[in-house]
Amino acid sequence: MRALKDYSPGEWLSAAPLVHRLRRARNLLVDHVYRRRTAPGQAALVARLKAETAPALAFTIAFNLPEAIALLADGMARFAPGIPLVVCDNSSRPEARAAIAALCAERGLAYCPLPASPFRGGTNGSRSHGVALNWVLHALIRPARPKVFALLDHDLVPLAPVDLPALVARQPAYGMVRHGTQFGGWFLWPGYSVFDFKALEGLALDFGTDTPLTLDTGGQNWTVLFRGLDLAGLAQARTRTAWIADGATGVREPYLLADGWLHVGGAGHRGGGAAALATVRAAYEADPEGLLGRLLETATD
Repeated sequence: MRALKDYSPGEWLSAAPLVHRLRRARNLLVDHVYRRRTAPGQAALVARLKAETAPALAFTIAFNLPEAIALLADGMARFAPGIPLVVCDNSSRPEARAAIAALCAERGLAYCPLPASPFRGGTNGSRSHGVALNWVLHALIRPARPKVFALLDHDLVPLAPVDLPALVARQPAYGMVRHGTQFGGWFLWPGYSVFDFKALEGLALDFGTDTPLTLDTGGQNWTVLFRGLDLAGLAQARTRTAWIADGATGVREPYLLADGWLHVGGAGHRGGGAAALATVRAAYEADPEGLLGRLLETATD
């Protein structure tokens, strides 16, 4: 949240500071009410995660695309076989929830059907994602107390061996840095971020947006965590643009590479998401072990 002294006279005349603080109070209330809701099987899942001896746990927020979860699960099984994937289902369509639940049951993945989002109709995707992440943090991660936990976008897939604990062996958090458009704030994209639980368990982490600081989902952690870290001294994910040709048209489309992870991008929201996911799935299945190397040959920073 911006300090009051940072607002211009024009913003004061338009009551922007008051509007921002009222919206923040509303968002806190929504989070508070939502996190008090319970999910079917929640207690059993927490017990399962507490008993887990893996060096890290990975959590993903599913949204309407079982195919995305299937691809992420395939990649994790190949390149991070010792890291359990916990699928937290924030899908807005009942048929998608049923399909994702069935997929997880078939593969033995931990599954949690999140309470219905307070943001209906596909509106305010960033806030819906943030509220879901805060629920997962409060209801699953904090009770389970994993040594290390990762937050992964549902349409992400690893293309190389993964060692999540190594990424936070010398720092409390690691991931893809995103900067606000103003005011100098930054945060880690919660689609690819890793955290040392013990180092952060005393902090009131908040994965909500911070609109006044122009920070998207996870931006509230600027005030809680990131503002106190030396960004220049932190190891960060290397991001590049990779190109994959559409199988039907042959047109090359850009995709994000974060370290060795490929991000389909907007798979649950934009019109071409399912088609883009199918393109990435085809490229992955053709050569899962060699795909990263081929992408890096033409990738750009």
